[in-house]
Amino acid sequence: MSPAINQIDRDEGLREIKGLLKEAMKGRTMIVRFLTLGPANSPFTILCMECTDSWYVAHSVDLLYRPGYREFIKAGKDTDFFSTLHSAGKLNKDMVSIEHERKRIYIDYLDNIVYSVNTQYAGNSVGFKKLALRLAIRRAHQEGWLAEHFMMMGVSGPGGRKTYLAGAFPSACGKTSTAMLPGETILADDLSYLRNIDGVCRAVNVEAGIFGIIQDVNPKDDPGIYDVLTNPGEIIFSNILVQDGRPWWLGMSEALPKEGINYSGQWHEGKTDERGEIILPAHKNARYLVSLKALENSDPALEDPSRRRTGWDNVRRT
Repeated sequence: MSPAINQIDRDEGLREIKGLLKEAMKGRTMIVRFLTLGPANSPFTILCMECTDSWYVAHSVDLLYRPGYREFIKAGKDTDFFSTLHSAGKLNKDMVSIEHERKRIYIDYLDNIVYSVNTQYAGNSVGFKKLALRLAIRRAHQEGWLAEHFMMMGVSGPGGRKTYLAGAFPSACGKTSTAMLPGETILADDLSYLRNIDGVCRAVNVEAGIFGIIQDVNPKDDPGIYDVLTNPGEIIFSNILVQDGRPWWLGMSEALPKEGINYSGQWHEGKTDERGEIILPAHKNARYLVSLKALENSDPALEDPSRRRTGWDNVRRT
């Protein structure tokens, strides 16, 4: 692998992470989630399992991925699958992980296992988001397909034609907003698998939900998402400001309250951290997590395991 990757000898790394995770579930509830990456019963399907002691993580994977318990039951005992072992570690009274110096995230490429401890940030603890993407990229390279940072959308054309487009974007540069263009349908906003099936480029969304940056989501620029986020529904917010039972975030086109609860605890305008720096009402990396099916423009082909030929002939890599 590239020398730019932060690597460690496998035996040394496993000793460290297993030492940090030893008895991590003692006295706690270990939550087990069986999931699939990609739709079930599909050439794209990868089974995965996460063990965690965080209900936030468990709830997040329920919204972000497809249920996979039935697929595990049908699978043979030699079926390869991705797995994650996570523990939030020692918590304070606000249920926040506090042993930051003991935070570790390891990816074991040989056994397809992600280990994560002393952290709850979803990027580090929801193992099948960015972490298992590395496992998928490795498998894709070995098997001759692609695992990509791709948005996918259905674009309407003359005569009722629908063309599906896939576009590669790095993080935080517009995948979700592009896939949410008014009048079109969204299939994926972040991660996609692509395969050559009978000479046709076909693709699926690895996920079934959106874990999006919420800063600057407003009714003018992102009306579809803003409508979902400001109406009753099953949504997970993280690192936003809460006041009067309502979420508030930076750039939402409304004046924010002068006090409330945020990632720093009880917050008020002018509050500073231990370095004397002003604490904003919401974090710049605040997030929302919601099922794609909650969006009115969710494409009906989201769960189609076969990806019928119509439209998919026109997938373009940009």
